[in-house]
This record gives sequence, structure tokens and C-alpha cells, in this order.
Amino acid sequence: MESQTTSQLSAVRIPPDRESELIWLAFLLTGDMSLSGDVVGGALNAPVRCCRKLVIARALDKVRMALTASARRIRLRVQNSTDGDQLPPPTWSAGREVNRSQFEDALLAIDIFPRCSLLLRIFEKIATEDAVLLLNAEAQLVESATAIALNELAWNIAIGQDWSPIEATAGAPLVQKQDAVLA
Repeated sequence: MESQTTSQLSAVRIPPDRESELIWLAFLLTGDMSLSGDVVGGALNAPVRCCRKLVIARALDKVRMALTASARRIRLRVQNSTDGDQLPPPTWSAGREVNRSQFEDALLAIDIFPRCSLLLRIFEKIATEDAVLLLNAEAQLVESATAIALNELAWNIAIGQDWSPIEATAGAPLVQKQDAVLA
């Protein structure tokens, strides 16, 4: 009976809306739409319950070298950081919604390692221990990268909605430099 259930699960086809969701996930992880179709296409033959996990693993494998280089940059950034993080104030989002395009742009502007850490830990709700294995990094680096990405995501969304960092502090200096976002 159990093998029948397993074969039935294997034979179930992913609905088109779920397939497009998986393509979007692969795109957000890799930052490259051309890789997304290949990543998802190879995972569609897996049992439905494993498909999302397989897409994540395959996407990360496609960008392994970029992840490693990005992890080195983040490690240096964390080691050399003397500045704290500062988020835009809650008033920046008053009455504004973030559409899919704004979210994509804000997320894809984040370096790949922190972006993937954020996607895995926060949006996919993957445990730190599992994210560590998927990203091939130590737990502290994954947690630091997730925090960095959350901060950058907030900044990127705010700036994408024409918010000015000068409004945040009313003349006080900003704690975190956002050179990449402002450029």
C-alpha cells in the first residue's frame, strides 16, 4: 500500500500556477531567469512533496561559485563592521503597498549570499541548520547575512518608492552606509 501511495505521489503533475511559483523561486535564488527554467524542469519529475526542496537545492548548486564569493564578501563585511544597522522609520511605508516588481527589484539588488539566506530563512522558513547545509556556510554567517539582507530589503523597497534617507533622521547622520543602494 505504501509503495502505491509513493508512486501515486510521483505521478502527480505540478499545477501550472505552482510551476510558475517554483520558477519565480529559482529566479530569486539565482538572479537569472534563464537558469530558472532548467532548475525547475529537472525537478518536475520528483514527487510533489519534494519538488520545492529540490528546486532550492538545484538553484543553489547552479550559483555555487557566486555564493562562495559573496559569502567571503559578507564575512569580511561582518568582521570589519563598526556601524550598526538602521532601518527606515515605519512612516516610510505609510499607505504604500509593495508590488511584485518592486519586491523583485529590491530583493535582486541584494548580494547573492545574503539574498539566498533571507529567502531560505525568512520566506521559505528553513531552519538555520538546514540553511547552513544548503549554503555551505557556518550558522553565524547565515544569521548575519539574513539580518543584512532584511535591512537592505527594507532600504531598497523604501528607496524604490521614492523615499529619501534624509527623511529618516531629520538631520542626524545615518548609521549604515547604503552606497550600493543609492548609486
